[in-house]
Amino acid sequence: MPKSHLIRRSATAVAALVCLTAIGSGPAWAHTASSAPVCAHSACLLAVRAGAHPDFDRLVFDLTDGSVRIRETASDSPDAYVGASGESKHVQIPGKSYLYLDIQPAHTVDDRGTPTFTGPPSQSFALPSLTGVELMGEWEGHLTAALSLGDYSRYRVFTLTSPNRLVIDVYH
Repeated sequence: MPKSHLIRRSATAVAALVCLTAIGSGPAWAHTASSAPVCAHSACLLAVRAGAHPDFDRLVFDLTDGSVRIRETASDSPDAYVGASGESKHVQIPGKSYLYLDIQPAHTVDDRGTPTFTGPPSQSFALPSLTGVELMGEWEGHLTAALSLGDYSRYRVFTLTSPNRLVIDVYH
């Protein structure tokens, strides 16, 4: 076999290996088409992220397709009631006040039992109005979360689509 064919075959093999390595090293919550979560009867949580803006802090829950209903409750107490399970939990991230969310129907695993959210259940933030978020529990399609808040004047909860997101703006 001529030397040029060997070099071409080696280059092709290296390129294929690089592509396979790049595909496997993506974020834990990114799914390829063949491993996309199957969440037929509810939305599944993929990721949670936060960012600061001049007038507010924004918390985003990235979700699979599916509509959700949100019930929010503001409180000065770090003791959260967690949905239908009846458990009472204490929020671990300190705050001056708390915003509790009941997101439904929503899960952290898909219909096959595969986890869709692999991030930490509790995240602290060094933001002016949002000091952290903690996933408090999941029970019968109710995903509950607690936001630890610093000084804030008001908040707004809404959803966006394409891709699906639950957004909470906490104003300074």
